[in-house]
Amino acid sequence: MLSFDPVPIGNNTYQLQEIVFNDALKVAAINQQLNEKRISAFLSHALSNKEQPLNMTVQERYCLMLKYVEKQSATLFSTDADFSKCYLHSEENWQPEISHNGITVRQLVGREAEYLEEHCANAAEWIACMLAFQISYAGHEILSELPDRNVNDSEFIKQFSERLEFLKKQTQSDFDLIYQDFIALNNQLFTMIHLNVSNQGLVISRGADDAPLRFRPAAAFFGIIKELDQSFA
Repeated sequence: MLSFDPVPIGNNTYQLQEIVFNDALKVAAINQQLNEKRISAFLSHALSNKEQPLNMTVQERYCLMLKYVEKQSATLFSTDADFSKCYLHSEENWQPEISHNGITVRQLVGREAEYLEEHCANAAEWIACMLAFQISYAGHEILSELPDRNVNDSEFIKQFSERLEFLKKQTQSDFDLIYQDFIALNNQLFTMIHLNVSNQGLVISRGADDAPLRFRPAAAFFGIIKELDQSFA
């Protein structure tokens, strides 16, 4: 059995545990195209908490997955999974959201990432939806309030959809101004790893000289589970 060191991120400390065969099989049975849903399922077993992965930030989720695979590789295979270029080693404090000049950007969470994965066909749609989920402008008629994560799912998506419809109707120049505001603040929220989007979904940046990493939970599979996962594709 693998033994993991606690992983501190911001005000939280996460304790991973090795998932059992049957739980790994449940993750493998999820459509491989639904990467975020697979991450949610994997972490729900590794943390023994079904809701926690949905409510934690995507930055935390990917960081924990990297830590899991690193430990597994070093312990079971006597080799290191080299994710060193994925980590930022930032000295900035962890923040769930950041505000400047009346603009607020908050971190994307797992539940939102799952929704985007299910409904977005390309990077452009991911970006528009991330703006709808993450950015607000003080005093703005439509964008003054972020979707309330404490309401039920249908009301939450209604609030998100109203913001998205407004964003989709903006001219290219106005949309780009909002996007630039978002990027400027969102990049400051990345203190552990830096995430971008591709046409397939979220990717981990690895510096200017390396292609972004499309991390998949299947990296934590080995032996018969790895073979079964490949056969399910």
